[in-house]
Amino acid sequence: MKKKITIVFFSLSCILISCSGDDSTIPEEDNNTSVGQDEIITIPVVVHVVNYAPEPFEISDDKIKSQIKVLNQDFRMKNEDLSKTPDEFKPFIADIKIEFKLATTSPEGQPTKGIIRTMGNVTGFDGKRDEGESIEDLALFFTDKGGQDAWPNDQYLNIWIAYFRDIDNQVAYAFSSAPGDDPRIDGIAIDPNAFGTLAPLQNGVHKGRTATHEIGHWLGLKHTYGTAFNCSSSDDVKDTPQQSRIYYGKPKHPQTSCGSNDMFMNFMNHADDDVMHMFTKGQKEKMRAIFNPGSPRRALYINIKNN
Repeated sequence: MKKKITIVFFSLSCILISCSGDDSTIPEEDNNTSVGQDEIITIPVVVHVVNYAPEPFEISDDKIKSQIKVLNQDFRMKNEDLSKTPDEFKPFIADIKIEFKLATTSPEGQPTKGIIRTMGNVTGFDGKRDEGESIEDLALFFTDKGGQDAWPNDQYLNIWIAYFRDIDNQVAYAFSSAPGDDPRIDGIAIDPNAFGTLAPLQNGVHKGRTATHEIGHWLGLKHTYGTAFNCSSSDDVKDTPQQSRIYYGKPKHPQTSCGSNDMFMNFMNHADDDVMHMFTKGQKEKMRAIFNPGSPRRALYINIKNN
């Protein structure tokens, strides 16, 4: 089955203040230190399971942990399917040196396993923001409306698991907050059947790569075809070939557009999970830059470093 991932994505580049607050709260010595390319950044994750009471879904703690394992393989270049990379693209494969762990401490300083479960009548589409729609109308992100409040985005990556009801094959979306946007919706939302590697799973999104893709957006990446389906559009990454096509299913190499072979096996494409398996060095540079001084996730980086 083809997967469709809708992204609600706000530009994260060339921004001079942090999305999570005033950078004046960060010690000056920390504010002036860039992130080293070999430094491992470990991001605490809170998984908000917002189950759908009329048709409850299954998602065990083990299934959630299987997704964290996939993320740590994909972002650390430890996934076994890297061997499938065509020879022409192998020199560009990168270890992003970003890892993920379920949170062990709540915002109030209490022990937690990083998985919060509630039941209600809210679906994933109750968090999908249409143009002009008020954030307060997005019930998925508000506990008092049947969803779950985000934990502070300068301390955690928020992931909401919610039922998408197989509408138009959509299984996920990402909000990436920039200054002026609301941190209450900062994170990603995914259908339980596209999360982790344990059943139940939907064919084509069965290896946990939907979360890899969406977190790529959360860290500042665009799709490899840019923002439009033409050869003048760009993802602002130098080592991903210019591409005018979007790929679903299981394409076979080579596939060509814009005068060169397309990197459809990149995590920022839309092929099936067992086809996507790589990030590039340019994507690594772009994702890690988001933690540098004056960049949107600087406060998160400082809190990770100091805790």
